[in-house]
Amino acid sequence: MTAEKMFFKRLTMFIALAACSAAMNLAAAFAPADVIVYTRWKYVRNPQTGEVVAKGAFHHESTEVGAEEVRRYFTANGLSCLVTDDPAVFTSDAMKKARCILLCVTNHELFETDAQREAFYKFVENGGGLVATHSASANERGKQRFRDFLGGAFERHYVAHQSVPFTHADRTHPAIACLPADYVWADDEIYLNHPDEKVRPLLILDWKDVLPKSRKSDKWGCPKIGGHVLEWCKTYGKGRIFYTALGHNPKDWAKMEWQMHLLEATRWAMGERPDRVQKATPVAIARRTIDGAECVKDGKTVWKFNIANRESKPFVHPLSLPDGRCITTVRPKDHPWHLGLWFCWKFINGLNYWEPRGPVMQNLFPDGMTVVKDVAIAPKGGACNVSLKMWYGPRAEPGKVLLDEDRNIAFSAPDEKGGYTISSRHVFTARAQVTLDCRRPVGYGGFSLRMAPLVRGFKASGEGGTPNPDRNVAGPEGMKSVTYTDPATGHGVTLRVVKSISTERIYTWASHEFANPVPMYEKPLTLKPGEKLELEYEVKVF
Repeated sequence: MTAEKMFFKRLTMFIALAACSAAMNLAAAFAPADVIVYTRWKYVRNPQTGEVVAKGAFHHESTEVGAEEVRRYFTANGLSCLVTDDPAVFTSDAMKKARCILLCVTNHELFETDAQREAFYKFVENGGGLVATHSASANERGKQRFRDFLGGAFERHYVAHQSVPFTHADRTHPAIACLPADYVWADDEIYLNHPDEKVRPLLILDWKDVLPKSRKSDKWGCPKIGGHVLEWCKTYGKGRIFYTALGHNPKDWAKMEWQMHLLEATRWAMGERPDRVQKATPVAIARRTIDGAECVKDGKTVWKFNIANRESKPFVHPLSLPDGRCITTVRPKDHPWHLGLWFCWKFINGLNYWEPRGPVMQNLFPDGMTVVKDVAIAPKGGACNVSLKMWYGPRAEPGKVLLDEDRNIAFSAPDEKGGYTISSRHVFTARAQVTLDCRRPVGYGGFSLRMAPLVRGFKASGEGGTPNPDRNVAGPEGMKSVTYTDPATGHGVTLRVVKSISTERIYTWASHEFANPVPMYEKPLTLKPGEKLELEYEVKVF
């Protein structure tokens, strides 16, 4: 071999080694996060050689699916997540910020080195949290240390999948308290783990609820409690550990109740939730959805903000009273362009942005186009803040913008009685000279509330005036709010004008349960290029 060929061979080897070293360093660089979502499943150590090989472990499809659902839901609720299957994370700087490890349907060996194993145990012992799901009880198989640490280990599972009623559950634990009292986990491969006596049982499957073909033996049950412990919690040093045997099916990880359950378990493990709650009060949770945001309490929707929809007009529906009844209606047959609680201009420069063109039942798009161009959603507990950037322009001239809007909608968390407030602030900026107007002689357009037929039995009242229940007219000048109250329950809704202009009047349509503060009810409003218009409204559900 010539010296030249030897030089290039060595150079090639050097480049390969450098690339390998760079890849190893890159793999070891983990972004800091509140929760480490760990997904390792495929590595099993060869008992003869000690070598780690990628064979012999069962792979649950819910591992990757579940990790992505956890990352999405936790992030939407203020917890940053790092999803990884690399055990080097436990000896990395990422653990300095981490507050909890979530074992997402992990299986078999968790670590590659003893240093990683010791770092994992020390993290929890020193006050970190651990949430372990489903086959995580099958990690570190045969190692008594891990069994003692977790509180139990995998023994077997039932022959058949079956449902799990949350009948025998400790409702003083925050992760259980957030679920409906009659909640039933629909279907799962039931893991039996034979926990030790030091754990606190949270969910028990009574022997009488076990399917007949799965009743092989009771030796895996807990005689003292008469069933199988499927969820438990315990402490380890200064840390908290939560385990659930559920989570086998990938589709279940997208369920709202399951996500709430894991989030509250994680917050408990991190010490954000008390060890016990005095009263098992359902917790209201606001979260992102595929098309906007919603708030859920006790398994029921409090409100839902639909941002991505076919009309491109953000609207709230359902808007629920504290007793669970929905007070809004969407796309009713008489006016299919009515969208619960929403904002829409009537005329901009004489062009209709309100009603559809042509046969209304065949075409839901008006001549004027409303466009949502940017969305920011920030849930926090049961509250949520949504910021929208929007523009308005003629449909026949795509890209032509007449009016910009910055909209901020703040949803408060439901109070003890179930009431909540929605504040809606709108700042419009004219791109060209625009004239805003409503329909005459009876005007409508702007912030609107189309209610369900159940409101027909409610009593209507106003602040600064009284709406006429027999006629479709605007309230008197100076009227700032309209309230609809159910005389039987005392529940209802108030729509209040917080900031508007002098030409504003509140229009009500009694026969259609419709309330609408119209900014330009008395006369049109013209804005010059660059001129702004600010409107603000409040909806109070009580």
